[in-house]
Amino acid sequence: MDKIVLIPSLALGLIFICIYIFRCWRNNAEFNIGVMINATFQASGIVCGLFLILGVFYEHVRALMTGIDIYIFISGLAVLTVSIQTLYKDIIRGTSTNDQRPASSNSETIRVTQTPNK
Repeated sequence: MDKIVLIPSLALGLIFICIYIFRCWRNNAEFNIGVMINATFQASGIVCGLFLILGVFYEHVRALMTGIDIYIFISGLAVLTVSIQTLYKDIIRGTSTNDQRPASSNSETIRVTQTPNK
């Protein structure tokens, strides 16, 4: 990973770790090394994601980025997975006669009840 992505990732990761340490101390919670490692990975993903987005609009940013193929793969995998899940929920499962859920995963169910006339 290039220093253009590595240095901001490390800085953001350290900020996340400091926040986590403070919250553990404040809430008397046990420090979890897995959370620390995950915070570092998430910081790297955030920075790389921002650079990927900026690279679409600015050629100079795109030229600075090399060695981020894993993030491009993960991004594509995430888009593919969300698209397949939404397609399945809306088209396959959403049109089932036994399913009581709304057709769209983003829609709300409105229930109308009748009150007896007196």
